[in-house]
Amino acid sequence: MILQSFGLRNLPETEEFPFNLELVKNLPYISLKKPVTFFVGENGSGKSTLLEAIAYASAVPTAGGISISDDPLMQAARELGKMLSLRYVEKSSRGFFARAEDFIGFVKNILRSIAELDAEIKDIKETWTGGDISRALSPLLSERKEITDRYSENLDAMSHGEGFLKFFNTRITGKGLYLIDEPEAALSPARQLSLIVLIQEAVKNKGSQFIIATHSPIIMAMQEAQILHFENNAITEINYTETPHYQLTKAFMDNPERYLRELEG
Repeated sequence: MILQSFGLRNLPETEEFPFNLELVKNLPYISLKKPVTFFVGENGSGKSTLLEAIAYASAVPTAGGISISDDPLMQAARELGKMLSLRYVEKSSRGFFARAEDFIGFVKNILRSIAELDAEIKDIKETWTGGDISRALSPLLSERKEITDRYSENLDAMSHGEGFLKFFNTRITGKGLYLIDEPEAALSPARQLSLIVLIQEAVKNKGSQFIIATHSPIIMAMQEAQILHFENNAITEINYTETPHYQLTKAFMDNPERYLRELEG
C-alpha cells in the first residue's frame, strides 16, 4: 500500500462547485484497505471529481494528456485537491492519473516524437558533406529504435483496446499510485479481462496501488478489491454483488427479453 487514507482537511467558506455538493460537505475520512479500490456510482455522483482531486493532491502526473494543474476543465478538481489530506504508508515517485481520452494524447505524442526524429535523420542525410555519417545518425537512430521497441511503430494502427492496454503496460513501470478513470470506455469485455490480469500482476510483482472509477461489472469483479459506492451524497463500502452494476447486469442477462419488452413500453 502507498496511499493509506484520504479525507477533507477543511471546508472553505464558499458555495461554489464542488464545495456546494453534499458529498463534499459530508466527505468522511476514507481508509483504503486493499491495493485496488473501485469508485462506483452513477454519472454525476462525484466519483470522477474526487478521483481527479486525489490525483492533484498526490501530484501524480497525467498520462498522455494535459496535466491537472494546466487543464482548464480541472479547476474543480484542483480546488478540492487543495482541501484534501492524504495519509501515506510510503510515498513513491511512480504512478499516473489516466482517463480513456488520455490514450489519444499519448499516441499523438509518441507519433510526433517519431516524426521529428525522422525529419532530423532525413535532414542530416540530405545535407551531410563529409566524414562518418553513421556517427551523426547513431544517437537519433538509437532513440527512434528505443521508442518503437517500447511503444510499437504503428501504435495508431492498433485496435483501440490493444493500444490502450499497451499504453498501460508501458506506463506501469514499478511500485506507484495509479489512478484510472473509466478505463472500460476503450476496452471490449475481453480486453477488460486483460486489464484485470495486468493490474493483478502489477500489484503482486511491483507492489502497485490502484484507485479506479468504473461502471464495468467485469472490472469491479476483481478479487481482493475494495468497492466504494457513491450514492445519495454519501460513500459506503459494499460487496461486489451488492453493486447496482452487478445486480442490473445479472438480472438483464438472466432475462433480457423481459427488460427489452419493458423498454418497448
